[in-house]
Amino acid sequence: MGVNKCKELAVKKEMTRQDKKSEMLAIVQNWQESRLSQAEYSRTHDIKLVTLRYWILKHRQSTDGPSAFIQLNGVSSQDIHIRYPNGVELFLPAQASAGLLRTLIHI
Repeated sequence: MGVNKCKELAVKKEMTRQDKKSEMLAIVQNWQESRLSQAEYSRTHDIKLVTLRYWILKHRQSTDGPSAFIQLNGVSSQDIHIRYPNGVELFLPAQASAGLLRTLIHI
């Protein structure tokens, strides 16, 4: 195979990867706007749930850079209380780092 043919194949592969990324972004945005659960959305759009979750994770990773932060309004010197939808509750000292809070919020 010639050098030019290899370059053409590499460009096609890169375009395919870019197309896939665009498709993934559109699906994630559509899911966010739908207000459906991930399971409901994947079922109604004939997408495997694990695939949708993977794309959501990749989207979050691509939008959360090292400069990303979470604004905490109303935080006082009292402990921080996080309650997850499954009922698990965390009580953290007010001095907990922003990085730790960010990690715990995005679990």
